[in-house]
Formats: sequence, structure tokens, C-alpha cells
Amino acid sequence: MKKLLPLFFLFTFFTSCDYVLKNKENNAIVTTDSVPELGIPIEKDKNGCVKEAGYKWSIIKDDCIRVSDEGFRLNPIDDLSNLEPTKSAYVLLSEEKLQAEVFLQEKQNSILLSRKTEDEDFIEKNYKLSIKSGYTFAINDSISYKAAETAIKAVVGSDIQEK
Repeated sequence: MKKLLPLFFLFTFFTSCDYVLKNKENNAIVTTDSVPELGIPIEKDKNGCVKEAGYKWSIIKDDCIRVSDEGFRLNPIDDLSNLEPTKSAYVLLSEEKLQAEVFLQEKQNSILLSRKTEDEDFIEKNYKLSIKSGYTFAINDSISYKAAETAIKAVVGSDIQEK
């Protein structure tokens, strides 16, 4: 009898779930959301970007973007090998490459820089972005950010070329 009791409950459980999920009219399965509404407030900026999800408004893209996914990463000059993206700045270039948008972690809004020809640097007030020989971003004529260093490491012994 003790062995039949768990089987009885198991049979009842599966048949009751099957009965609840079926539409009584045409025997079709009813789809329901598996995650209930949690009631967590989502904070959006004035453009509708969800800040908690890492989205910021881009003037160049005219949309909410994740700057770490779409931008070129620049690290603080004093820590170029930094692996923490929270200290980095990100650069996004327009298609014609005459405008650049810089996202700094300490600023809520991006900085839009422009240039007239591709031979010039991007300039806006006291900000300057140069991409001629590697990306550098200067604030008040002092280089503050530079392109993140790329580390190339061998994964296995065969990746190392013998000289």
C-alpha cells in the first residue's frame, strides 16, 4: 500500500496539470507566462533608455545602445591594461567618420565631437579625440584615455611560433 500511494499522487499531479492547461472548448493547450509580474520599477532616462540594463542614448545612432557592445574601448592612461570596463571610456564613430561620440563613465550624457576632414582630429570645446596613430582622448590638452592594450597569449604550446 505504501508503494501505491506515491504512484497515485504522481498520476493525479500529471493529469490535473494536463487538465488545467487545456482549453475546454477545443482541447488546445493554453499558453501562459511562466514568470509572474515582479513589480520591480525600471528606471528610464528622458529618451527611454533603461539605465540598469546598461543602455545609453547615442546621438549618432539616434537610439539606445550598450556602449560596451558598439563602442571602441579606451582605458585610462594610468591603467592601460585595465580589465574593468567600468573605468573605461567608449568611442562611437559616425558612418562618414566626421563625428565621434565619446561616452565617459562619470558623465551622464555623451560628448559629441566633430571634424571637417578625415585628416583632422575630432574637437569639441576642451575635448580632443585623435585616431591617427591609435585612439587617444584628451581633456584640457592632457591625454586621459588611450586605446586598450591588446594582449595576445598562447592558448596551447603549438600557438607559439618557433624562431
